[in-house]
Amino acid sequence: MIKPAFCFLDESGTLKTNHPEINYFAVGAILHPWPDELIDKLHDIFVELSNILKKEPTRLEFKFKEVTKKSLPLYKKCLYLLSQDKDWRFFSVVIDLEDKKFNAPKDYLEAWECYLRWIKHLLQKNLRANEKTTLIADYLKKPKAQVHSIATLPAVVPQLWDVLQVESQGVLLVQMADVLLGGSLYNGIDIVKKELAQEVNKLKLKVGTARFNVWKVHWK
Repeated sequence: MIKPAFCFLDESGTLKTNHPEINYFAVGAILHPWPDELIDKLHDIFVELSNILKKEPTRLEFKFKEVTKKSLPLYKKCLYLLSQDKDWRFFSVVIDLEDKKFNAPKDYLEAWECYLRWIKHLLQKNLRANEKTTLIADYLKKPKAQVHSIATLPAVVPQLWDVLQVESQGVLLVQMADVLLGGSLYNGIDIVKKELAQEVNKLKLKVGTARFNVWKVHWK
């Protein structure tokens, strides 16, 4: 029996070699079979965020790197909602750019193809045989040269119905993918981000690795 679902995807880090301060690239996704109720509840918290920060909703989003002391309680509310919902899964792939066995892209064209390749690997590794999902991915501009489009992914991942790129400002579960991905990767010293990362890791421990799978690639 086929189980339809939505998959909300975001990326973090960079595949470009001219950013020595960033030593990783990661892609993470939240999969949910019926996300409407969760999105409604997240939207209520998003309205609170807009009111507290006094910002237009169209210029605001939940983003791990933008959390502040003032907004942290609302990020925690979002994580609490996720902890109460038993139907989502989060999975991510993390590439260490300093690993000498990683064949780093030489230019933006290769970086785009690498981005698509690792989305494919992530989905192939984590989607179940009886799942059929629509991928909703944070917008990333495709090079104008002759390269594969993100729309070609269903041809190589049979569990995909279709793929849509969106601006993350309007898609709360893409934003939540960013928060979970950023929190699971963070090892810096910022006090607020450390606290949020701790909350993300508490959520990971609560739901278990079957629902919160972080795949750190190691080449043999």
